[in-house]
Amino acid sequence: MAQRKSSNCSLHLVNTDRNCDACDLPKKCIGDGLDKDQSESISKLIKSRGPFQAGENIFRMEDPFKSIFAIQSGSVKLESSLDDGTPLIHGFYFDCELIGIEAIGDTRYQNDAVALETTWICELPFDQVESLCIEIPKLQHEILELLGKRIRYTNSTIVRGRYLSADKRFLLFLNDLYQRKGKINANGDRVVMLPMTKGDIAIHLGLRPESLSRALSKLQEEGVIRNRAREIQILGETQDAFSCLWI
Repeated sequence: MAQRKSSNCSLHLVNTDRNCDACDLPKKCIGDGLDKDQSESISKLIKSRGPFQAGENIFRMEDPFKSIFAIQSGSVKLESSLDDGTPLIHGFYFDCELIGIEAIGDTRYQNDAVALETTWICELPFDQVESLCIEIPKLQHEILELLGKRIRYTNSTIVRGRYLSADKRFLLFLNDLYQRKGKINANGDRVVMLPMTKGDIAIHLGLRPESLSRALSKLQEEGVIRNRAREIQILGETQDAFSCLWI
């Protein structure tokens, strides 16, 4: 049973040992391909925490940076705001993905990590992970690759997206989302479930809600997607659906 700390602490501690080799996720969040002894070294660091309910913080902006977190199940958004209060959403993260790595090299977290649904996480104290990286160069390489992937996503979706129309901006986002958590249902349809709201997507893409709504309507009218409340169905071949991104 989950035990909560005081209300001043955002972390929920679960008094169970976590063994990475026994994890039922389809792929490992970190250290994939390591040998048994190396995997056990990582397992010893992990503190399993949860459940966090929708809207609860896993960590808060300006909290001291101490750990990185792997999402065991559920989904998380990273958000902050400008000085004038304008909200920013930096990204959405799902099973097997890491959050908190964007604070590496800093002393504090630069955003809030908020659960979008019931979410369980594994906490890895970064000082211990850093020490382990010295012993296991492959682990250090993997973390650097993850940081590089974050930078590439920001460049392609956010930086490049500033010069795209709203519908192409959304398709760029949808393409990334489909690669990370899309599925093919029993009818053969390609679908992406949306744990976040359309409002959150609009903020993330730097669009007004009405602009995103018009973009979704346009894409649906063109037969590219079928827009539902918490699901996007991709119509036709995946390459056809996303081909306009490279025009």
